[in-house]
Amino acid sequence: MNSSTEHLEGVKGCGFNDCLDILRELPVFNGVPLDVVKVLAYLSGREEFGAGDALCEQGEALDRCFFLLCGEVETTRQTEDCEVSFSKRGKGFFFGGLGLLGSVKALYTVRAATDTQCLVLSREKFLKTAERFPDILPKILGNVVDHVFRWEEAFLKAHAAECAQNGEMGLSLF
Repeated sequence: MNSSTEHLEGVKGCGFNDCLDILRELPVFNGVPLDVVKVLAYLSGREEFGAGDALCEQGEALDRCFFLLCGEVETTRQTEDCEVSFSKRGKGFFFGGLGLLGSVKALYTVRAATDTQCLVLSREKFLKTAERFPDILPKILGNVVDHVFRWEEAFLKAHAAECAQNGEMGLSLF
């Protein structure tokens, strides 16, 4: 048994309380009542991906969010000319949260670079929970808006001259 497989087996043993702790720490669920986060933790599942497996494919429906429990993923985007590799991320990487809120297509392909295990929550299960607890949606949307503004501010600091030259403006003007 290799160390990657041993690590995956150790993660298999984590239970409801571990899922709950993970969800409580995610910024998207910041301020959501504990009872609701408990429901989401109960509805979340674990999925394993072998090296090379796609967690999501660019252009396909993004209908789940993922939290990497172990392993590493690579994020790429196909352009007209070539595939561009953006980053490799490991344990603790969270993505797909916007897919919980609406019907969107993935802008990137996220592929397991190593054997990987994720905590996964589907949009269907999230929306059923939101129907039962509708007061969570304004809080979650506020968390998303806060994230967008923080990201855009950092992006503009790093690329202000380029954006000004191209006449590009950001999402906060939406």
